[in-house]
Amino acid sequence: TPNDEGITPLHNAVCAGHHHIVKFLLDFGVNVNAADSDGWTPLHCAASCNNVHLCKLLVESGAAIFATTISDVETAADKCEEMEEGYVQCSQFLYGVQEKLGVMNKGMVYALWDYEAQSGDELSFHEGDALTIMSRRDDSETEWWWAKLNDKEGYVPRN
Repeated sequence: TPNDEGITPLHNAVCAGHHHIVKFLLDFGVNVNAADSDGWTPLHCAASCNNVHLCKLLVESGAAIFATTISDVETAADKCEEMEEGYVQCSQFLYGVQEKLGVMNKGMVYALWDYEAQSGDELSFHEGDALTIMSRRDDSETEWWWAKLNDKEGYVPRN
């Protein structure tokens, strides 16, 4: 159960570097993308400690690589500590995942939540849907990707 700031046991285990507890909690089925009151997910916490091993475990468990904090709108990759040990490995891993998402695995990504289209050029989807990313960028839009779900195509939020 999160505390009054939204911090979960997973956040605490990640921040303390307790790999076995993190693995136990993930195996138990806790929400890997639970955000605290400022939008920090466990992946942000692992990145801020330059803990590449926990970052890999969280990403492999479905952590949202493009989730952003509320106050400074930063992804986990932005939170890597440049002046601390492990910065290069951690930032390279996280930025690498950002670059490959929607490209590797034949463009297949899985929705982490439900989304209802807000306009005619957007695509509605449900948590767990397998989306095929057709295009990650165009000149006018970087926060939205063009995707296909079954026989429909449209924009989906990249995060």
